[in-house]
Amino acid sequence: MSFFVATEEQVLQIAHEAASRHGLPPLMVQSVIQVESGGDVWAWNPEPRYRWFWDVRAGKPFRPVSAAELAAKAPPKDFKAYPGVDPDAEWWGQQASWGLMQPMGAVARERGFTGRFLNALHDPVANVDIGCKHLAAYAKSYLGKYGWAGVLRAYNGGPYAAVHNTNPGYPARVSALIDGGLPHA
Repeated sequence: MSFFVATEEQVLQIAHEAASRHGLPPLMVQSVIQVESGGDVWAWNPEPRYRWFWDVRAGKPFRPVSAAELAAKAPPKDFKAYPGVDPDAEWWGQQASWGLMQPMGAVARERGFTGRFLNALHDPVANVDIGCKHLAAYAKSYLGKYGWAGVLRAYNGGPYAAVHNTNPGYPARVSALIDGGLPHA
C-alpha cells in the first residue's frame, strides 16, 4: 500500500525526470510545484465554480454547463463517471486541483489521466507527469509568441490568460524562485 509521501529530494527527482520527458526546464517545473503546493503531495483545493468538465466515457469535453447546473448539489443526469464510480465523486473531483502541481481534475482527465478516482493524483509521479504534460501542451501553443511567462499564465489561468495577460503575478512568482528568472523562449 502506498500513502503517497515523497521527500524533498524525491520531489526534485520526480520533477526533473518528468520535465525531461516533456521537454520542459526542470527548474521551472520545480518552481511551479513550490508555487502551487509548497511541495505537498496532499495539497487539495476545491474550486466549485470551475465550469469545464471532461466526459470520461466519450474521451472529449463535456457539454457546456448552465449556471444552475454548476450551482446544483448534484451533477447533471447526463454526466457519467467510470463504471463503478459515483458521478458525484467524478463531478466534484474534476472541480478540484490536486497534489504537487495542482492540476484540475478535469484537466488531468483531458491530459490522459485514467485513474479510477481523481484522488489518485496525490501520487507524486502521476501528478507531476500530468502537470508537465499540461505545461508542455501550453508550451507548444504559446511559447513562441508569449514566452515562458505566457505558458505559465495559461497553465494557471487557461488560454485566455496567456493571450490577454490576465494573471501576470503567477509567472512572476514562479520566476522569483529560479536563479536568473524564467528561461528564454
